[in-house]
Amino acid sequence: MQIRIILWLYISLILIELCIGISSPLQPFTTYKHTVELQANVAQLWWTVNDIEQEITFELHVNTVGWIGLGISPAGGMQGADIAVAWVDTSGKVHIQDRFAFDKIKPILDNTTQDWFALRGQEQNGWTGIQFKRYFDTCDPMDVPIKSGTNILIFAYGLVDLDLCQSNVDITYHDNRRGSRILPLRSYVDQPAEDTLLGLETIDLRFNNVSSCFFSVI
Repeated sequence: MQIRIILWLYISLILIELCIGISSPLQPFTTYKHTVELQANVAQLWWTVNDIEQEITFELHVNTVGWIGLGISPAGGMQGADIAVAWVDTSGKVHIQDRFAFDKIKPILDNTTQDWFALRGQEQNGWTGIQFKRYFDTCDPMDVPIKSGTNILIFAYGLVDLDLCQSNVDITYHDNRRGSRILPLRSYVDQPAEDTLLGLETIDLRFNNVSSCFFSVI
């Protein structure tokens, strides 16, 4: 009986951790309404919607000490995507750039208005975390509105920061360090914590009536 209870608790803890899915070792700057793991042990996103101010505050954590990028895509790829590229330099200062991708090529700097606004940043233990915000609709032709329905998010990251002290500096190609998620940012409903184990099947593990010794660590 004791072995069965210990095994059930151990499996339950693993499942709860997988359901919560928070991989970043960094502490977010504030408490957010929503969070999702964009990629296991690589990227975590938090956000809060402010309907009064018509804006969203994001916080993106990525397992890198280079630049990180988050974008709103109209169709799921880079073409036509509105992208924020941000990093924390060696002095601890946070930088952010508003970029636009015309195609599957390096996104250019937005030459109209800067509509992604950096708030705070941190870099520790090989992770970069940056808090920033953007309005739902900026009325900028080089931006993509954050709709009330589903939105397609794309993300990517590099291995090094941009050094603005150098001439002709730009972001490096992200290679396969990228991903995407479809999320209803303005109407996202989090999974209640108490429901994470509903619907799971249980397994009875039966042992012969013999004396033995077991060690378990939870």
